[in-house]
Amino acid sequence: MARWVKHLLSVDVEIEPLSEMRDVPLTWYVGLDAEGTRIGDALWNGDALDEQAKGRVAALFRLTFDKSDVAAASAVSDATYLILAMTADKVLRMKPQNLLAGLPVRRPEALA
Repeated sequence: MARWVKHLLSVDVEIEPLSEMRDVPLTWYVGLDAEGTRIGDALWNGDALDEQAKGRVAALFRLTFDKSDVAAASAVSDATYLILAMTADKVLRMKPQNLLAGLPVRRPEALA
C-alpha cells in the first residue's frame, strides 16, 4: 500500500500492521471498505464496538507520513489508522480508492 500511495500521490508513508487499537488518538482514519468506514465512524464518534463488529475487522494499520509537511494540519501530529473489515456474511470488499481519497494529504498547490 505504501508503494501504491507513493506511485499515485508522490507521498512517502510508512504503514505498519496492528493487531489491535487501544487508547489511540483517532484523529484521522480511512475505512478501506464500507464496513471499515462504518466501524471507523463508530469509533470516531466514541461508540463502543460490539463483539460482532470487532470480529469483522480483518486488518488494521497505522500510517504515518515521512514528511509532516505533506499531511493536512489536522493530521500532522497523529497517525492515520486504516481499517479493513468484512461484511456480516464474511465477504471482504476492499475499495483501494478509499486509501487515496481519504488520506489527509495537502493539495499539491499547498506544497509548492
